[in-house]
Amino acid sequence: MSQVGGKILAETEGPMRYRVAFLLLISTAPLCVVQQASCQVGGYVREETTNAALESVSLEILSSGTRAAPATVSNIDGQFHFGGLRDGDFFIIARKDGYETATVSVSVMAGASPTALIFLKKTRSDLPSGPGGEVSARQLAIPPNAREAFEKGSKLLYEKADPQKAISQFQRAIDEFSAYYEAYAQIGVADYRLSKFPEAEQALRKSIALSSSKYPDALLWMAQMLNDQQRFSDAEPDARQAIAAGDTSWHGPYELARSLVGLKRGAEAEVSAEQAAQLKPDNPNIYLVLANAHIQQQKFSSVVRDFDDYLKLAPNAPGSDQIRQRRDRMREALQHSTSQQAPPS
Repeated sequence: MSQVGGKILAETEGPMRYRVAFLLLISTAPLCVVQQASCQVGGYVREETTNAALESVSLEILSSGTRAAPATVSNIDGQFHFGGLRDGDFFIIARKDGYETATVSVSVMAGASPTALIFLKKTRSDLPSGPGGEVSARQLAIPPNAREAFEKGSKLLYEKADPQKAISQFQRAIDEFSAYYEAYAQIGVADYRLSKFPEAEQALRKSIALSSSKYPDALLWMAQMLNDQQRFSDAEPDARQAIAAGDTSWHGPYELARSLVGLKRGAEAEVSAEQAAQLKPDNPNIYLVLANAHIQQQKFSSVVRDFDDYLKLAPNAPGSDQIRQRRDRMREALQHSTSQQAPPS
C-alpha cells in the first residue's frame, strides 16, 4: 500500500499578503530513472475559495535558485507538468495576474512521482493581521524601513526565487525592529529552501519564541518541516500549538494528522484528518492521509472510500492510476473475503 507524505512550504497571509500553497507527495510505481534524468512532477492549480481550475498560470520549477526545466503554463483544467528532472529538491512557483504568488517545495526521489495541488488566492489590499488574526498596534508600530526591507525580502524569496538575497533583507528588517517574528519565520523558509535545515529550525524557533507561541504560520511551518524530516514526535506539539494559537484553517489538523500517522497512532490521526476534510473537503490530499490512518487500523473498507474520494477530486493527477489500481485490488479482496464468509445457501 502506498505511503503518503506532504510538504507545505508556503507563503503566509500575514504581513506579506502571500497565501499558503500545498503539496502532496504520492509514492507510486517507479517513474524515475536517475541516470536518464527522467523524473517528473505534475499537478493542478485551483482558485482557493471556489476550487475552480485556473488556466494560463505561469509555472517555474527551480533547484538551488536556477531553473530545472522549461517554464510552463497550466491548461484549461489547471493541469501542468514538468519532465526531465533528476533526483533532488525543487520549488514550483505559480504566478497569475490578479492572484497572489504561490510557492511549493517538492522532493523528487527514484520510485516517486510527486503531485502538486496549488491553491491561488485573489489579491487583496487588507492590512496584515497579527497573531490570532487581529490587526494589532504592534503591526502598525513596525518602522517603515523594517517593513520595506521585509517586502523586498519577500519579493526576492517568492517572486525571484533567491532565498540567499532574501535572508539579507529579512535580517535588515530585524535590525530595524528586533521583535519582527514574521521576518525570523521567513528566514526559516529561506534557509529551508537552501537545505539549511538546522538554521531553518533555529529561525522558526526564534519566531515562535518572540511571538510567545502565538504565530500560527511559524508553528505550521515548523510542524511541516519536522514531518518532512520524519521527526513526528517533534512535529505533533507544534501542530497542536498552531491550532491552540488560533489557526482555524485545515492546515493545523492536516499537519497533526501527518505526525500522528507517522507515530502509528491511527485512531487519533483519523480524527484530525477528518477535521481537515470537514474544513477543506475539496482537497484530495487529505483523503490520502486519511487512508493511511485507516490502513493502520485495518479499516480497509474505509480505505477504499478514501481512495474513491481522492479520485473524484483528482482523477487525472499523476499517480492517480496507481491509486486506482490499489483501490480496485483492495475492493476485490474485500468482496472475495465477504463471499467466503457468507453461509452456504
